[in-house]
Amino acid sequence: MNLAYLHSLVPARQQLLRALGIALLPLALAACDSGSSTGGDQSPEAPVVTPPVTEEPEPPRNTAYLDSKAGDVIKVRIEELHPTQAAIGYDQVYYKLGRWQGDLDRPTWAKDPKQQLDYLNRTIGKKFDDYCEDMGGTERAQKFLTIAEVQAARLDQPTTYLCKDPLGSQTENLKTVVVGWDGNLYLTDGHHTFSSLREIPDGGPKLPVWVKVSANYSDIREASAFWERMSKEKLVWLRDGENQAITVEQLPTRVGLASEKEAGGMQEDRYRSLVYFTRDLAYSNGNLPEYAEFLWGDWLRRQVVTGYWAGLDDYKMAYPATPTQILAASTLSKSLQSTGASDSYVAAVRDASLVMSALSDNELVFEDRDAATLGRIALEADAPSGSPTKEARDTLEELPRNDVKSDGSPRGAGKLWFAVNYRSCGKPSAGTCWGW
Repeated sequence: MNLAYLHSLVPARQQLLRALGIALLPLALAACDSGSSTGGDQSPEAPVVTPPVTEEPEPPRNTAYLDSKAGDVIKVRIEELHPTQAAIGYDQVYYKLGRWQGDLDRPTWAKDPKQQLDYLNRTIGKKFDDYCEDMGGTERAQKFLTIAEVQAARLDQPTTYLCKDPLGSQTENLKTVVVGWDGNLYLTDGHHTFSSLREIPDGGPKLPVWVKVSANYSDIREASAFWERMSKEKLVWLRDGENQAITVEQLPTRVGLASEKEAGGMQEDRYRSLVYFTRDLAYSNGNLPEYAEFLWGDWLRRQVVTGYWAGLDDYKMAYPATPTQILAASTLSKSLQSTGASDSYVAAVRDASLVMSALSDNELVFEDRDAATLGRIALEADAPSGSPTKEARDTLEELPRNDVKSDGSPRGAGKLWFAVNYRSCGKPSAGTCWGW
């Protein structure tokens, strides 16, 4: 064969081998990547992807009070306080709203500025007295000296009034809170006080208030365990306004009266209102366990079921009855005989007080709480002046009393008079059913 011809074929052969190598390269790489010991004819397995493990995030906590200790006094806003009961006695709140809003334009004493100022100090001034006391400021430093001072004073403007001591400094009257599992503040006392302050026009949800920490349970990180602890410590009242059992999820989200304009308010418990007005009549209010008035209310409801007492539906306590009918005087004679009206709100207070007082000290009112523990007052026939019984009889007579003395000068009116008139007539004002 011609050697020249053979040499001419070499470049063509090299080009062919180079082309075959490029074409077979992907197959060779795939075989290497398969990792199979049996050869490259097995299909490659898809890589296993393990998703990262993520923990469920904890719900956000309010960190502002996590370091608070039992006994600490803290300044907060009313809107930061969470209820531990579903209902309140509306008439207790109405008493405050009626008394705290004296009528600046009332004509009764318009011609006597001194008496007009006396009246305003007894009403609007009482709002500042109560606020100073409940917020640890003892009392007002002094009464208002002019009507102009009364007109200018507002709870939400601290420079317009002065308490005797710095707010928060006197701790014996402060309402109490527990720091909860979520770092929020849960009220164990003061639902009526803070509801009244929330409802008054110069108060509201952002009004500063002072409270005392009774316990910090923020180390309990689950809601169910926290509420179990609260229940064990008797620091929550899981009944609604009709005394029916509820769950913690059904507790209101704020203090204050229920309203169509704002969700989350508290229900009305009529028996809780009643028990408030039996204070100093059937029981003393000093050093009582939490929710004592609800325990008495539960007991009174059970007396209705057993037929021992008629219950509130037998009394005229609200519209369509008139304020005059509701406030008709009902009293106790020296021998403890019932006198006066038999179907007014005052009569309901009197009759409930007699039933409560008839218990012996060691009789149980609710679970392990006996009558003595809940402050029961023993009413005694023919008791002398200065005795608890005489003071109780006087308290009953004062409940429906109006605010004008027989000589025409102002006086302190009864709690029930303020409550009934506010429920029936709204804010004290001339030309309304307040009577002026």
